[in-house]
Amino acid sequence: MESTRQNFQYRYPNIPVNWEHSKPYYKLRAGAFESKLEAIRLLYLLKKDYPSAYPAKDKKIRPEELVGYY
Repeated sequence: MESTRQNFQYRYPNIPVNWEHSKPYYKLRAGAFESKLEAIRLLYLLKKDYPSAYPAKDKKIRPEELVGYY
């Protein structure tokens, strides 16, 4: 999991990424956006390298985590 996170950070250095464990899976969570449209723009780019990526809603986002337009 850690090597995948590092690989992601190398490819997308401006996007914050963390991993979490939700039994039985480990998930990488990348970026934080104010709107669904902004998240979908990044998702389109990420699908090239990470075809199983999908948008997820999170209620615990702090303003300093937000990613600008991508």
